[in-house]
Amino acid sequence: MACIASVQSARPTSTITSTSETKTAVPHVLAPISWGEDNEWSLQIGGMQRVRYERRDDYDMDKGIGDNDNFGLVRSQINADLVYRNVARAFIEVLDARTIGTRVDYQQEAYAHVQQAWLELREDRPNPWSIRVGRQELSLGEHLLVDSSPTWGNLPHVHEGVRIMRETPDWDMSMFLVQPTSSKKAYEGGTTSDANHRVDGQWFYGIYPTFKFLRPHEFDVYFLGLSDDGTHRNVPAPPKSEDGTVGTSDRYTVGTRWRGPISKTDRGTLAYGVEGGYQFGHQSSDKVQAYFLHTDLSYQWNAPWKPKVSLVGNLASGDRRMGDGETNTFQPPFGTVHTPYGIVDFARLQNLRHIGIETSFQPNEKLTIEPGIHQFWLDSRTDSWYNSGGSSLARDKTGQSGRDLGYEIDIVAKYKMNKFTTLEAGGAHFLAGRYADKNGRSDAASYLYLQYVLKF
Repeated sequence: MACIASVQSARPTSTITSTSETKTAVPHVLAPISWGEDNEWSLQIGGMQRVRYERRDDYDMDKGIGDNDNFGLVRSQINADLVYRNVARAFIEVLDARTIGTRVDYQQEAYAHVQQAWLELREDRPNPWSIRVGRQELSLGEHLLVDSSPTWGNLPHVHEGVRIMRETPDWDMSMFLVQPTSSKKAYEGGTTSDANHRVDGQWFYGIYPTFKFLRPHEFDVYFLGLSDDGTHRNVPAPPKSEDGTVGTSDRYTVGTRWRGPISKTDRGTLAYGVEGGYQFGHQSSDKVQAYFLHTDLSYQWNAPWKPKVSLVGNLASGDRRMGDGETNTFQPPFGTVHTPYGIVDFARLQNLRHIGIETSFQPNEKLTIEPGIHQFWLDSRTDSWYNSGGSSLARDKTGQSGRDLGYEIDIVAKYKMNKFTTLEAGGAHFLAGRYADKNGRSDAASYLYLQYVLKF
């Protein structure tokens, strides 16, 4: 299939936030239903529908191959949220994902199925601890490494297991042990999509505290582990060493994130963000040693149109030498959404050097416009060029193609019609660099989308 990136890869540039886990109040058309003594029971029905049109031109960056495509994606979700006092909560969500008019299988379809189903228990407030068991979303920090929130693709990641949470004004914490799920399944010698199912042999676990006692600054110090014993699994593929030996893997990530203002005046706010991590463990017979670093510096003016500009940089290590018994390629466990790599996303936090300038302004309260420009390089000349789905687009083991992947210019516009409905449109143009040109991807690629989101 001559397609450079999967559907879930293309999505708007993220707005950098400063929360341990993004919590946004979802508006509801229907009021909650309450009953019992002192309304001790409450039931809220809600959901979302998103419809998007996409136009892709030369996504393989080769005009000699006719792979242009126009298609639509529809994702519909409905949920029921039942609460008993403040001590018990049961949540269930049904998701239906469909594509319209695609030329190829983008693996973004799964008809009505249970996407989330979990039970949360806590002692009566103000106890800060709670426990959640079942199939659930999991999003941590600024979502660079772990993100299950509704993604740009039709089928978000969810996990099955247990999560213990603590929430206080000074610090929050998540501890979890879950099995990841996958929407991919084997089909006619390849893969296709279906309802999410547990990935056999794979476990994801960790501890992620966020400290806020240094207000207005906050910071995280975290540990994440991903273990895989799927040696007899076909989809997803089992762990392999660089020489192709199938085996088990244990990849551990330790890291920290810091965010806060540098200065705040009547004219505006200068703020910073930094996050870095180190990975170790083994992948089959190979030793793992890898790292990443993210930085951003932004200025928000206190002026009409609320102009903001951000300088963003990312570094993720790549493998230094093929077949040396050591892999140096950093791999984000489950982070695909809130990652500032433009909207085409021919890049991932994996063997990457990236610098970008992101801007935004609001002509009025309903309209936000976000232009951006991004430049991409490989970290290691001899490792692969990975797209946001983790697929290898090219690899020059000699290193003679250089590092320069290319650059992207993009713009996104969001119009909030009312508290329930948002319209959004965006476009991007990716221009090939020397590495892309040397590996048969010399032509520019373009992307255009238009969508609406209804939350109810």
